Amino acid sequence: MNEWINEKLLPPILKFVNTKAITALRNGMLYTMPFSIVGSIFLLLANFPVQSIADWVTNSGLGEYFNQAYGASFAIMAFFAVMGIAYSYVKAEGYEGLPAGMIGLVIFLLTMESSVTDAEANVTIANVIDKTWTGGQGMISAILVGLFVGWGYTWFLKRDIRIKLPEQVPTNVANSFTALIPAAVLTTIALGIYIFFDKVFQTTVVEWIYTVIQSPMQG
Repeated sequence: MNEWINEKLLPPILKFVNTKAITALRNGMLYTMPFSIVGSIFLLLANFPVQSIADWVTNSGLGEYFNQAYGASFAIMAFFAVMGIAYSYVKAEGYEGLPAGMIGLVIFLLTMESSVTDAEANVTIANVIDKTWTGGQGMISAILVGLFVGWGYTWFLKRDIRIKLPEQVPTNVANSFTALIPAAVLTTIALGIYIFFDKVFQTTVVEWIYTVIQSPMQG
């Protein structure tokens, strides 16, 4: 039995675990850990399980501030995930990963609506980021976007499709122009996908992924 596991079962599992996508996913998700822990602490403080302490936190006004800290950490965990995954994927290929992480964040924001409607007041507020999708509910979308951006950005650099500047130009400036073509193409593709889902399915990409993929997985 042990021989069969070592010779037949483990090799394909290890091969899968060590693929570029899974490695980037593993390393990228590690960047979310500090913010998850810190955010969880503030969430616990804001909703303390002991009623007397919970009442004191509410009456003292500290609950509002604890929720503010939670909203700036755990509640935007998908941001850290998409940036970390794209960054890790590109860095593992030997390129500067930060521009890919930033592109990943841009495209992730493109997967969701930029306005929120209050059904009771029938008022639409524009230019907002809906935190419904920046936490756990948007995590699968963040993972898919991070892998897509990491692969796409690497594809361009491997084929040397980028703007080259003289060697005298500072590295950070050169990296910005290196990311220009991949950023423009990947963002345009993401925008096209957003328009397709909006026109065909009357929904956003992140909502569709949550409904069709993430919810059944959680169930």
